[in-house]
Amino acid sequence: MLNIFGKGQRLCDGFNRRDFLRVGTLGMGGLTLADLLRLQAQGAVAPQSTNKAAIMIFLSGGPSHLDTYDMKPNAPEEFRGEFSPIQTNVPGIHFCEHMPLQARMTDKLAILRGVHTVGNHTGNEFFSGFAYEEGKPLRADNQRRPAVGSVVSRLWGSRNAMPPYVSLHDNATWEHPYYLGGGHQPFRTHRRQGQPLQGLDNLRLPAGITRERLADRETMLRSFDDMRRDIDNNGIMESLDASQARAFEILTSNHVRDAFDTNRESAQIRATYGTAPAAFNFVPGNEFLMARRLIEAGVRVVSLCIHGWDTHENNFETLRRQLPIMDQAFTALITDLEARGMLDDVAIIMGGEMGRTPRITRERAGRDHWNQTGITVMAGGGFRTGQVVGASDARGEQVNGRAITPQMMTATLYRALGVNPLLTFANASGRPMYLLDEREPIAELI
Repeated sequence: MLNIFGKGQRLCDGFNRRDFLRVGTLGMGGLTLADLLRLQAQGAVAPQSTNKAAIMIFLSGGPSHLDTYDMKPNAPEEFRGEFSPIQTNVPGIHFCEHMPLQARMTDKLAILRGVHTVGNHTGNEFFSGFAYEEGKPLRADNQRRPAVGSVVSRLWGSRNAMPPYVSLHDNATWEHPYYLGGGHQPFRTHRRQGQPLQGLDNLRLPAGITRERLADRETMLRSFDDMRRDIDNNGIMESLDASQARAFEILTSNHVRDAFDTNRESAQIRATYGTAPAAFNFVPGNEFLMARRLIEAGVRVVSLCIHGWDTHENNFETLRRQLPIMDQAFTALITDLEARGMLDDVAIIMGGEMGRTPRITRERAGRDHWNQTGITVMAGGGFRTGQVVGASDARGEQVNGRAITPQMMTATLYRALGVNPLLTFANASGRPMYLLDEREPIAELI
């Protein structure tokens, strides 16, 4: 947490330096907070910046397209399922009856149908546009690419004391910076059912360390730097001083920790996002509210993972419970952002890794994996909303016309974030790599 004296290390300029100020790694592969600030100061992130931000909501398991945003009421009974469609506030667009709140604000949503994915049971394709599984050989036609949040972190860096990229879920295998560098991993924190928020301990002073004691250590640190300043004439010590000063400022400020504290919101605001029964492991409302607070505090990309969509069994029983909860939380997020004048600057994307089989498995009352025709919802970010883009056939089995791919959605998200998909970054072998292979955004949304 706070380690003044560490092992010395020799940098490329030939000088030995101690491993100073290990104050919170922020989940960045061992980099200290001061290291990250120093990387930005030395140009590891571009000085150019943008006010755009993104919230990425991954529905882990793969939500059923036929029971949410792509219903087929005229299909045979074994396809159409148990739910009825309802008219939205956009003529001709219908949603599931268990999503009435979204139905009243469909003019603020863009519904993508006929989304064709690889169908791996991971979030990699959603967060980067590329499907792969950690620990498994890559297919010949695929390469691992950095997560969207890592790219934004690399290009724009931090707005303020907040980390640029925050992941609010507990799976550390889905979002990686790879060759962009460990400093662009997300700050990972998560909440398991019935447990307090994890991962924030490194953002507070250790037990027994007061601000006065911290100030004493800062003075001692500076005295060591002063002794060697005359032998270091390349400006590094001055930049280290600035990085240390900012790290101390973050550590002694409540700004970062307060952004994660949804209890600072009024009871009225918290109620709009909704809650779930204590025994029900599906509580998106608090995470959605936290995402809004983090974006408002200065985070550029926030990712969430909502579990419970792998409905091989009891598909309809499960969705009857969780669709209204998701409907309330997602609607509250968009309404809240709009009320605060933030919606046009915050791109929102919500989807899973696949759809579900159009034909119901009667013996289990479930739907299995189906990667041919899924759904994704996008909102905010200046997108053209109030429309459906893409289509599936009469039974929801195959794509009608052009398929929508995760890379197309990622290119659209990059466009909203001010990131040029034509950018290249050198991989570990020094080879320039495009962010995407399919670099054209979805034209209907631009």
